[in-house]
Amino acid sequence: MELKLVREADSFRPSVLGRPAGVHEEILTGRDTEISWEDVYAGQDGVRLAGQGGDGHGVGWMEEMERKVGMGKW
Repeated sequence: MELKLVREADSFRPSVLGRPAGVHEEILTGRDTEISWEDVYAGQDGVRLAGQGGDGHGVGWMEEMERKVGMGKW
């Protein structure tokens, strides 16, 4: 039950902020003493935030959150 709550809470985080740390999930699954490659490198090199110029294909966190909560579907 606790693991389900932790996973649902982490899925609400906008991708602009990066991957969630997952500390709570690691503690509940017994992996809190391990260090993996993903703990060191998040892989966010190519992500461009909205409004940073370039080709205009940045990630809009506002649009992402509106899609997650279902706004604009009426």
